[in-house]
Parts: sequence; structure tokens; C-alpha cells
Amino acid sequence: MQQSAATPERTPLEKFRHGFPMELEKQTRAAGYNELFSGGDVSAYFNMRTSEFMNTAVLPSRQPVMPLGSRPMPEIGSIKAETINDGEMTLDQFLARSDLYAQGYLVVHKGEIVYEQYPRMNPEDAHLWMSCAKPTAGLIVDMLISEGKIDENQPITTYLTEFKNTDWDGITTRDVLDMATGMDLEDTTESRFDPDNVARRVYEAELGFSNVNRGVELLADVLKSTKAKSKPGQAFEYASGLTQVLVLLAEAVEGERWPQMFDRRVWSKVGAESALQFHLTPDGIAAAHGLVSSNLRDFARFGMLYTPSWNKIAVEKVVSDEILARIRSEVRTHDFIMAGFDGPEFAERVGTEDFIANSRQWDLVWEDGDMMKFGLMAQGLYVSPARDLVVVYFNVNNGDLSCHRYVRPIATSGLFDR
Repeated sequence: MQQSAATPERTPLEKFRHGFPMELEKQTRAAGYNELFSGGDVSAYFNMRTSEFMNTAVLPSRQPVMPLGSRPMPEIGSIKAETINDGEMTLDQFLARSDLYAQGYLVVHKGEIVYEQYPRMNPEDAHLWMSCAKPTAGLIVDMLISEGKIDENQPITTYLTEFKNTDWDGITTRDVLDMATGMDLEDTTESRFDPDNVARRVYEAELGFSNVNRGVELLADVLKSTKAKSKPGQAFEYASGLTQVLVLLAEAVEGERWPQMFDRRVWSKVGAESALQFHLTPDGIAAAHGLVSSNLRDFARFGMLYTPSWNKIAVEKVVSDEILARIRSEVRTHDFIMAGFDGPEFAERVGTEDFIANSRQWDLVWEDGDMMKFGLMAQGLYVSPARDLVVVYFNVNNGDLSCHRYVRPIATSGLFDR
């Protein structure tokens, strides 16, 4: 999910650390999808209590907890970034600002926690990953590619046969992975207000909301109705609906539902602290593009699967060298990502254009092999395999996305190049 409209009047998140008032629960239950994702008080409730509003598949921690080590590096808090609205600030200063609505920030190096702050939430609290969850879909599909069950250069309708005889004919799995389909379902600010827009209809279907022109729709039907607007492969066009196409693809190939598949292939190998939650559409499809919840440390554990320290939090290597190499080396061009709506927006978020492009459900990949994924309301997942480094954070802020600007300065600070 991408950035939403202006943030409404806010209650300081500190007031919600130990719970929410009943009146806010009522407001959240009555909210439409725009309000749920606008970044206000209702969003704060929904971010941390999603299972109260959606059917939820709970993936338990099946392994004994594999605790993260501790090696505090307070100098990380002194790293500076140029914020979007308030000039240069250190990370410590940024997190201390109540009006910037940061909730948690965690840096893990070589399997050890080197920086951890929870200014406005508790360590055990579950929180939505938002679009930082999209690599879960990329990972499963890449596993199926490695096993020879999917040829990424074949039309996706080879496997997802219910999409045959639609505009999806001829669109390859690789184009879906890289959000380069040319299909008319791109997430834009304008799409929120057009009831005929497919991106809006995707979210309404997932939440069981009634579309003003069509009533309550099923997600797969909405996706099948998408029309082509240009040739595939021309530009990066960000769309959460494409991640959901990957979910349907994987389910068609494996013949099992997504939560069971992800549990079997990924989460059951992880020595997590608590359960991972996949929130479901009314008809049982996991909204893996963003409606996934866990605590912050388990969010970091997912990122660590892509690092050399995977064996400190998992009993089996989940992300193969082959999969990691595809993400980092089979990258399209800088012109490709900048030609889309979100390429320049992503550059603004991180404060630099020095990345190569997006890749396989990751928003940005750099020359040094580092990878980043953004989430709505300023969630973040940054993985540096070469530095054995993971940075994750939770926020409830659409009005200022400056939290993203600290990750590259942290990674390139020299602190982790020893």
C-alpha cells in the first residue's frame, strides 16, 4: 500500500501505549478504507488491532525461540539525515519527536541487536508491516521458480488458468514480480477517489466493503477485470494488486492456501518470539501485499533470512543463494524505475537517487546489493546482505516520511564495514 492523503488531527501515540479507548474502536469499526489508511487515530488502532476487523490466519512459532544477541551501539542514534520538513536531525532526535509518530526502530547486525527504541509502542505489540510484506510473495514465487514449478518468462496464465482469456494473457510472472505489467491497476493518490479504479476496488474487496457502483466484489474477480493500458516491461508501475496475483499464482501451482504454504516453507523454520498474522479477505485470500502483522523483532527476523546470519534465527536456510542473486543482480534499469509514478517518489523518501531500480517485490536495490521495501504510513524494511545488517521500523505517519531517510546513512556509516 502506498502513501495516502493528508493526515487528520492526531492524538499523541504515547496516549495509546497501554491501550485504546472504546470510542476509537467504534470509530475504526465504522471507518471506510480511506480513513483506515490515512495515518490518523483510526489508522493507529487498525495498525495494531487488525485481527479484530479481518479474518486472520495465525502462524505460530513452531521452533523454540532463537533469541537475538545484544551489542548496543549508541552511536547509531547520532547518525544524521536531512528530514523532509525539519532540516537535519539525528535518529535519536527524530524518534523523540512526538509529532513525527515513530513507534519502534530496530537495527540488527550479525544477529545482534545494536539499536532498539520503542518510543510509542511496546516490544511485544503486533503491528502491520503494510507493503513491507510484499517480499513474502516474491520469496514464495522465487522458491517455486527455483524448483522448476514456474517458468518466470512464460505467461502467468499458463499456471493461473482462471485468468485466461483476459488482458492478463501474455503477461509473464517476471513482469508481475517487477511490477512492469502495463496493467491498469497502479496505486496512485487519485485512485483512492475513483470508485471505478481497480486499485481502489482491490482494497474494497479485501476488506469486504461495498463499491458504490458494484456492491461487494471478490478480489479475484476484480483482478481478472483489469485492463491493459500499455505494453509490459516499459516502466515500474506500483500496484498492490500485482502482489495478490502472485498469491493466487502460488496457490494455483501448489494447491494449498497461502498461510499454510508460507508456514510450511518459511515461518515454521524461524525461531520467532510470537505468531505471524496473515489477514484475510472475506473469502480467505491472504492480503500478503501489506496486511501482515508481527512484533518488530520478528519483522527483523524475516529480514535476517536474507543475510549470512540466517542461522541465528532459523533452523534451515530459507532464502537460497540463487534467490538472493536473482533479486540483487537481475535488476532492471534506473530509467525503468524513474519512468513510473513511484520511482521519483521513492527517491524523495530516501533522499537519494543512487539506487539502481526495484526488483522482485523489493522497492529499491543498490549497487552494493542492499535492498529496501517501503510500507504505508512509514513502515520500513532494509536488508544489507554484504554487511549482515537489517533495519526495520514501525510508524503511523503519512504526513512526513523522513524515517526512511536514515537507513542508507546507517548502512553506509562505516560502522558495519569492519
